[in-house]
Amino acid sequence: MNPLLLPLLLACQDPSPPPQVPATARDVIHLKNGDTIEGRITASIDGYLEVEIEAGATIGLAGNQVASIKRGAAAAAPSAAIDRRTEWFVLHDASGQAVGWLSVVVTPRADGGFTANEEYEFQNGARRYQVTTQASADAQLQPTSCYYRERVTEPVLGSLTLFSADRAGLQERIVDERIVEATRRGERLLVQRLDKNGRSERDLPWTADHNFPLLARTLARARGAATTTLALFDPATEELVQRSYDGSRRRAVVIDGKSVQVTEVAETGATGRNAEWVDASARTLRRELAGPALVAVPSSASSARLAVGSSTIASAIATEATGAFGLWVPNPAWLARAPMPAGQVALACEAHGASVHLSRLDHLEADTSLSVAADAVTSWFRLLQPQLSVTAREETTVRDRASVRLTAKGRSQGVDTTATLDVIAHQGRFLVLTCVAPAAAWDELAADFVFLRRTVELDARALQPELQGPIAQRERAQQAKVARHKGPQDVVRTPAPAVESKPKAPRVRIPNGG
Repeated sequence: MNPLLLPLLLACQDPSPPPQVPATARDVIHLKNGDTIEGRITASIDGYLEVEIEAGATIGLAGNQVASIKRGAAAAAPSAAIDRRTEWFVLHDASGQAVGWLSVVVTPRADGGFTANEEYEFQNGARRYQVTTQASADAQLQPTSCYYRERVTEPVLGSLTLFSADRAGLQERIVDERIVEATRRGERLLVQRLDKNGRSERDLPWTADHNFPLLARTLARARGAATTTLALFDPATEELVQRSYDGSRRRAVVIDGKSVQVTEVAETGATGRNAEWVDASARTLRRELAGPALVAVPSSASSARLAVGSSTIASAIATEATGAFGLWVPNPAWLARAPMPAGQVALACEAHGASVHLSRLDHLEADTSLSVAADAVTSWFRLLQPQLSVTAREETTVRDRASVRLTAKGRSQGVDTTATLDVIAHQGRFLVLTCVAPAAAWDELAADFVFLRRTVELDARALQPELQGPIAQRERAQQAKVARHKGPQDVVRTPAPAVESKPKAPRVRIPNGG
């Protein structure tokens, strides 16, 4: 910093250091025009003030507008941005089968803070998984504590013959149970764990930028704004993770044949992206818990549990006729086109007139190079879409396989249109993933196209895969525990059990990064 600016900087700041005030207090700024502003001063530099008047809303003031500042002179206002909310959902797996239920309750408190609570249950074979997670924030919407409980039960041997076939009539035993509680203590987070091995404690570093996933998602939805990457303590994994949240995106979807504008609240981390769709009345229309492989659909408290095993939605994966490859459907804005000839899979987004095709090139020789294949696709595309011109070409990867991406632009049927073509090496031949959309909708659909490239299934075995996600994590941990007590030659590697309903559902895979 220029040393001549330092005296000016100090002169423009509040001359006395801010007093220690309660976390719930707000600053009072009196303006020279007679107005008064209450909020929290977040910056005071070079004659400029930034004041957060409520969660997610900050205003800037020139220093010559301010008559006086009283720090911590007003009590915090209630967190009006956090509304009371109670919602129930049915959980569906990738095959579309109903496998569980979810309950969400958000409760504003009288002190200006709020508590968010989620409870869900799902069936995996004979075992039942029950999870409760809760997180609380103070009047400044800063995290204070979180709670997580996971219980796994299974029927007692013989109880099926002694009682009704209804689950309520079964005697169950607890296979495993874990409780995690975390409490903020200044600049540390005290984490306590209780399981069958007893109680343990540890503490982690904690700053004003840290949060809990449940709170961060709730705030992103309420504020309707994007946040930078956050450091979060996830009680489910008991680890500090990095994720970002964006509640600012608006998109058009077709529901019951009508185009509806929704807000998309997205959560993005190292393991992928989950989205929640909220309509204009703040009602959740759909929510992803593990990408399209586990989604929550609105229901009622009385029917959510009854729907398990009896209701279905569209499958989350579109498979080529012979099962050689497939596409995960990004969300219900996209529908699979069927039937399609062998060697092709297609999706359509009716709301925007967009389309996606995954096609196999059978006419090229097996030893054709990727570069030559990309040349052939360029020529083929010019013949099929003469109104679009290829404007860019780059070498890239799709699912860790070498590929070439072509970008084309132009006017199609009187509409400015953009397309990308990914030429992908596949089993000695090539696949072409083509994404086409009006230029005006490209930004809105860009995340869907990224998802499609990241999750495209290029292996037939992946279309009948093992379950991944929370259940598989537990199963892998159990297998590792068994392996520690056996020699390598004794370990039998069996796939994780599938999420099952009645009748038995197909095995489900959480898409890589989804």
